[in-house]
Amino acid sequence: MIRFFAALLLFAAWSQIAQAQTLFSDDFQDGDTGNWKGNAGKGDIRLTRYKKNISMRLQHDAYAIIILPTKNYKDIFLSVDFAAENLKSKDYCILETSIGGDKWTEIGRVSDGQDDAISLHNIFGKAPKAVGLEFLAVRLRISAGKDNASCWADNVRVSGRIGAGSLARDIPLSILNGAPPLSAPYAAQAFARPADASAAHQGFQGRLRLAAPQTADGFVILKDDFGYEKATGKLKFLPGFAIDFVSDGDAIIPVQRGPQKGSHPDWEWIFEPGQIWSEAGDDGWNRASLPIALQERNANCIHNGLMSFAFKYGEISDVVVQIGSETCAYLQFDMWSKLEVGYEPEISANAEKVTAAYQAEIARRLPRKPVNMLAGTDISQIGSPAEITPGNMTAFAFAAGGQVYAGECNTRHGLYPYCASMVLPSYSMAKSIAASIGLMRLEKLYPGARSAHIADYVPECSAKNWGDVTFEQALDMTTGNYTSKVYDADESSPKTWKFMSEETHAGKIKQACNVHARRSEPGREFVYHTTDTYILGTAMQAYLRQKTGNPKADVYDDILRPIWREQGLSPLLDKTRRTYDAVAQPFIGWGLTLQADDLVRIAHFLRGGGKIAGVAWLDEDLLKSALQQNADDRGLRAISDSLRYRAGFWAYNAGPFLGCKGDMWIPNMSGFGGLATVLMPNGHVYFYVSDGHEYAWRRAAKAANQLKSFCEMK
Repeated sequence: MIRFFAALLLFAAWSQIAQAQTLFSDDFQDGDTGNWKGNAGKGDIRLTRYKKNISMRLQHDAYAIIILPTKNYKDIFLSVDFAAENLKSKDYCILETSIGGDKWTEIGRVSDGQDDAISLHNIFGKAPKAVGLEFLAVRLRISAGKDNASCWADNVRVSGRIGAGSLARDIPLSILNGAPPLSAPYAAQAFARPADASAAHQGFQGRLRLAAPQTADGFVILKDDFGYEKATGKLKFLPGFAIDFVSDGDAIIPVQRGPQKGSHPDWEWIFEPGQIWSEAGDDGWNRASLPIALQERNANCIHNGLMSFAFKYGEISDVVVQIGSETCAYLQFDMWSKLEVGYEPEISANAEKVTAAYQAEIARRLPRKPVNMLAGTDISQIGSPAEITPGNMTAFAFAAGGQVYAGECNTRHGLYPYCASMVLPSYSMAKSIAASIGLMRLEKLYPGARSAHIADYVPECSAKNWGDVTFEQALDMTTGNYTSKVYDADESSPKTWKFMSEETHAGKIKQACNVHARRSEPGREFVYHTTDTYILGTAMQAYLRQKTGNPKADVYDDILRPIWREQGLSPLLDKTRRTYDAVAQPFIGWGLTLQADDLVRIAHFLRGGGKIAGVAWLDEDLLKSALQQNADDRGLRAISDSLRYRAGFWAYNAGPFLGCKGDMWIPNMSGFGGLATVLMPNGHVYFYVSDGHEYAWRRAAKAANQLKSFCEMK
């Protein structure tokens, strides 16, 4: 290895990198240290092989550095996998950065206790960025007191992106009609209908088909906590699709809505309605643009994007797609590509039905205005950056007086032009929307359902552990079956992640029923388990089949979907995540896909007593308990004295924060990563969808209280 000299000017001739991309990656498999510069110090630096893998080993106090050009980049993300051996209490493997080679900023470290010499520990972080920075030094270092202390570095990655303001703001027709692969994404504005656009020359109908997965032109990992990219190797491959479209005026509407199953190991497409128009100078071609998303297979992560293409009397251009935002706490990336697709210009037999349904869907949406038009309160408290980091926020809105006041949907490529139609995940908000509403509906139809016992309907759950556990106790997560009462210890355990990754019902229910032992009597201890909700969904389905005599009755399609249809919610809610087998068991506790309007209107439905057109659809007693309307039934303590969990809903005592004279319990639906839908006691609704593990909405409650005081409501 060559000794490092911190002279950044030696690299001034390096070319600038135009757009977001992987600036540097090295897995050392070529057996070459490349441009790494090192200092062995008292130790040693060398490439070593373990089985077929090659990595860089650092010992004692050695370090290795590489310098990368970073001019014009807004964000720089760094990642490395470290394995370690013989570390003592003050020994470390460290990833660092520097803008001058003298002052170093630590990104992360591996320490004693993580040094079995085999396990790889990922260190990931964002580099501090100085204005005008042209180069960034990256250093891998071991700090240890003995020669035999070792750190192995592997899978080094540095990626970056420039601000959306530097991206092209329109997509030339020449790009759509046969130009080379894309070298960069476009600004989100490029997918919006221009102000001076005209009506399309003709409508669009037919099927777009991507026959097989295609590698994206550009793919930049920004965060990958679980090493998905290395594990699957397929993240950058866009799955095939076959989607029918119809148009209605300036709207282009996919016939198939919601996640589209396929053979891709990682992704499922979602296509939502967009717009068509024409532009001067396009020689008779029309433009089409629509919101799209990739949803993680067997999970709930949503990666939002946009699609654009041109069409002209039976001809179609290439399709431009890109991903620039997500609601996913553990996997984040930018992706862009131009795809050659097939076009079958056939008229859909369901065209009139699809267009009529879409017209009705749009007509039923609540009126929507920018959040800054909400008067009478401090709007800075709604979607406050003091509670949710702006870079983690996907969408937020406040509903009052039949009006939705929405924040903008910011992406890494600019403002999302289809914010009202942006696809959102539920994660564990589904425990309120599906599991809780589902049991309330089941109890309304068949009184006594809430008191039925799990083991009577789920044979995989033993009578010993589940024979005395009721459906309601499973909804409350007070089954008495747990491993640890420490909050999130069970939920974050490897066994739970194994349960989540299972794709068959047999695999999921076996693990869910047996993952924890009986520790206490049911109803006495709250311990949060997604496995409990999955068991409940399985039991509810068996109960429904017994009561109806229909062996194919489905707890989602037959109990919940009619409620969504009666309210006219978006077709996204016609589906939920299910197991990938013939059973197709609905998850119930996570896995819904919806829009902002859906969240607000479901909250209004609950606040309105579960009634539609004056008819009660839900059990009144269970609903009141869930919404904290029964002072004698708050639910058990959950995490802290100020939190409760009852019937699938969280509740927070906002009384002290608001300065109330007594308690003020506010119910809310919460989801993994940072999702919340809050049902204010005065009828207001606040929701946000984010992915930075931030759970905070007290400021929005304060803003709601200023608008219409509920502090002393009982």
